[in-house]
Amino acid sequence: MTAHPRTVVWRHLYRGRLRWAIPNLLIEETPEQVITPLVPGTVCKAPVEYGRVGYVQQLLRDEEPIGDYVWHTRRMLMFAPRDAAHTISLHWDHASGDFLGWYVNLQEPMRPTAIGYDSFDQMLDIWIEPDGTWHWKDWDELVEAEQVGIFTEAAAEAIRAEGRWVIDSLDTLLPTGWEAWQPDPDWPLPALPEGWDRT
Repeated sequence: MTAHPRTVVWRHLYRGRLRWAIPNLLIEETPEQVITPLVPGTVCKAPVEYGRVGYVQQLLRDEEPIGDYVWHTRRMLMFAPRDAAHTISLHWDHASGDFLGWYVNLQEPMRPTAIGYDSFDQMLDIWIEPDGTWHWKDWDELVEAEQVGIFTEAAAEAIRAEGRWVIDSLDTLLPTGWEAWQPDPDWPLPALPEGWDRT
């Protein structure tokens, strides 16, 4: 692990339109996976209506301006297996350092770019408590996305199947061994590089 990891940008795109651009520090990149942390204070780009308009409705708009969004409250460490349609993130309360649990984000397999990786968030998620209990998140969003044609019936079922595979594999996937990890306080916050918005 280097003292000052380089910055990579995770971007989420829908039909060629940029939705999110998130600068992360790269702490591991192997043929099997990529590991990146995200800490409060990091300035990202996100839809300006984020949190006020439903995700599916945002995607249906012809135009959706994006602006600065400051990541806050939680520290994250994301494991992105190559060629898999999900990531697993560890979450901590940044102020107290308390470990909160794991978050499974179902998404398109990552596509390498000149500045990082591109993907598309597929709505459905899974939250796992430190004691191993879990629940689905945003199941209704995936149903809505299928109803309005963002996903076909087959694509929506493939997303659910990926989630069920993760749930069935939790005994081998968790814990990751990084649950006590902390970032080096001397690391600078990552920033979006030039070209972050080129699609």
